[in-house]
Amino acid sequence: MTRPQRLRLRLRLLTATALLLPAAATAQSQPTPPPQTPPATSAPAPTTPPAPAASSTPTPITPPQLRVAVDASGGPSTLADDVAAAIQAWSEAAPGLVSVEIAADAPSTVTYAPPALLGPDTLSLDRRVPGQPGVRIELSAKAPGEHPTVLLHEIGVLLGLPEGGAGVMALGVPATGAPTAPEASDVAALRAHLTYAPEDLDRNGTVDFHDLVLFGQAFGRVGVNLPADFNGDGKVDAADLALLEKAYTFTPPSASSPAGQAPSTPSTPAEGQSPASGAAPAAPTDGTSPSGSPPTGGGAP
Repeated sequence: MTRPQRLRLRLRLLTATALLLPAAATAQSQPTPPPQTPPATSAPAPTTPPAPAASSTPTPITPPQLRVAVDASGGPSTLADDVAAAIQAWSEAAPGLVSVEIAADAPSTVTYAPPALLGPDTLSLDRRVPGQPGVRIELSAKAPGEHPTVLLHEIGVLLGLPEGGAGVMALGVPATGAPTAPEASDVAALRAHLTYAPEDLDRNGTVDFHDLVLFGQAFGRVGVNLPADFNGDGKVDAADLALLEKAYTFTPPSASSPAGQAPSTPSTPAEGQSPASGAAPAAPTDGTSPSGSPPTGGGAP
């Protein structure tokens, strides 16, 4: 290699070095970025379940102070003791829901029925005397051994429970034997009676069209403790309708029928047949409870 050639090679090397040195210095002067940490994935916030809606069931009211007179003429003198024992049994079965005392001037009376008034299978009769307040409960003097069971039923009547159904409010003595104390169904019925407005016939917390339907079915009936007899005068009439109107609440239309029953579809009679009569049995008109007719035991077990 000649001298000029060596000089040109050195010149090229110096030029290349001059070009590379600033780039290397710049690269060294720049700080090394810290390693990238992937963003933390936050756990979804726990979903708090909504608080349960407050029950629409009203709180049972304080039971009214009831008073009943006892007249033992015409039968065993132990009637007052039997009435007191029945009141005690109700108080123990439904503590806080029963308040009944025996008083001579009470509007309702427990007594013995005239022998000719009751049939051989009737144990008691509940009736309202025109022009007199309260209920007159008349027992058969011929069956004193049945009085404890009968009076459990009759104290339920005084508490405002309708006759029928299960427990001591049944219209006859069950095949399993006479109850010796109010049953769970009786206490539940009493609690509902004290909890809901009288006009709330279906016991759903609202007086609405369903209650109007039930009232229409009961209109014209006569007896003791009829659910639709809001004023307690022994008959379901226009006076009770006026009370229902005051308590009525207009609600949106409902897809379900009253009491959860499907609407009935009238059947078409076959050719040559006459339509079945839809007339209901005639209701008593003398203010006597249906429990007074044998052989059900007069509404008492």
